[in-house]
Amino acid sequence: MTPRLLIRFTRLPSQISICAAFGLCAQIAIYYGNASGVDLSSLDRSTFITALSSVATLVALFCSLSIAWILFVSQQAKAERVAAYDIMKSRILEAQQWLVAEPDSVGRDICLGLLFELDKMDISDLPQKNLGPAYPAYMSYCEALDHGMKSDIRKERDFWFISSTHFGYIEGLLSRIGIVSIRQVIAGTFIETLAKGVFLVAASAFVLVVAMLWYNEAVKPSLILGTVSIATGAAILMFEVWVDLRRYYDDDLDFIESTKKGEDLDS
Repeated sequence: MTPRLLIRFTRLPSQISICAAFGLCAQIAIYYGNASGVDLSSLDRSTFITALSSVATLVALFCSLSIAWILFVSQQAKAERVAAYDIMKSRILEAQQWLVAEPDSVGRDICLGLLFELDKMDISDLPQKNLGPAYPAYMSYCEALDHGMKSDIRKERDFWFISSTHFGYIEGLLSRIGIVSIRQVIAGTFIETLAKGVFLVAASAFVLVVAMLWYNEAVKPSLILGTVSIATGAAILMFEVWVDLRRYYDDDLDFIESTKKGEDLDS
């Protein structure tokens, strides 16, 4: 798992503080040029524009790659969600066909009622953010299942065992839809990272325009401070991308985490 300390550096307030700190250090180095050895007299306009353009190009490349990554993650999650929903509908149909072939009983009606409520759910209704209309039917089924599994009649116990198998498959698919939906929400963090990259590109373009129009000895320190802040922001942004990708990778390998926990419990 990604340490919390690394995740903290991806927060906007922390990033602004780091950029401001580096900008302040650059300002102090320029102000005390004799002691720090900083000399801006040899820095001409062409060198400055070339350096800042390199940083802006790097950030712009990151933005283009981020757009492709966001589209990939979003489409993958959407396709997985639709596939899980289609399988769930087929499982509901199988359970309904099995129940229709069973003799009429109170337990059969309870199961059909729950399947009817589940079948009414559209993909836009999932995952449920509250108890939902299917909750009363679900509670009735759980109570009937608990009573039926304790029955002395073997045929009744078999009926409830088979019904729990069908509903277990459906419940697993509902959980899968919920997990994929959470991934779709988490994908918003990539959009926030992309927005920071777009802001840095816009800031670089602004500083470049100022440098082309008003590059002189009076404005040069301010341009340097702006460039230092932009370059620091670009470095932090690359670090944030690594953290986001690492978190996404760790989520895909969650089975390894569960395996390690199982081994620790066995030992």
